[in-house]
Amino acid sequence: MARIWQSLDLIAALVVSLTVGTLGMFDVADGPTLSGATLATLGVLAGGVLHARFQVGGLVRLTRQHLVDPPPADRLLHPSAPGADASLAGAREIDIVGVTLNRTVRNHAAALAQCLRQGGTVRVAVIDPEGAVLGEAARRSTAPDAAHVFAHRLRPTLALLDELAAAPGRGRLEVRLLDFVPAFGLLAVNGRQADGRLHVDIYSHTFGGTEPAMALHSGRDHPWYQHFLGELEQIWAAGRPH
Repeated sequence: MARIWQSLDLIAALVVSLTVGTLGMFDVADGPTLSGATLATLGVLAGGVLHARFQVGGLVRLTRQHLVDPPPADRLLHPSAPGADASLAGAREIDIVGVTLNRTVRNHAAALAQCLRQGGTVRVAVIDPEGAVLGEAARRSTAPDAAHVFAHRLRPTLALLDELAAAPGRGRLEVRLLDFVPAFGLLAVNGRQADGRLHVDIYSHTFGGTEPAMALHSGRDHPWYQHFLGELEQIWAAGRPH
């Protein structure tokens, strides 16, 4: 029904044209009547052409909006929820990088344990709980006197990771400590596989505030996916084993 309404101008023009042709062929109508009918047909056709041009113009604007102009930020970024919205179901490789990862590791403890039980690999990198980096983390959060807060948040993270490492399973858990504050948090699921996914938290300077985050997929976001995957390996190489 929608297609019929969209083609109504063509249907009307066809009917009028056939009527005018028939009347002229059998000499039923006089000249002024035929002229008026012909002009009406041309008017209908002109209206159809104008409507088509408006549709094409709208399509061009829509194409430019989606393919040429940069997409709005809300299509790329969303509020971070310490990795809670990143699915780890069926993960064979899990890499997590962050400052303390207190909530992230706790939120995904069950998924991490399952990955290890099934023979997967889990790698976690956090800042050193006993290093000068605690002061750097506090200053970066514009709370220079809060170094003890970061140390307090790291203790349960490392304790939970120790429990996961001691649990029976065929997998391997590795933890590394960083002497610098990473510029972003990252959770990689099967990061080096064709179905890999990355969840990137962009760290701000607000102490305890909500971070903007984005999700990257190996096939869809290849250049930036490879960029952050390379950053992950660079950070991991710079850490020392726990």
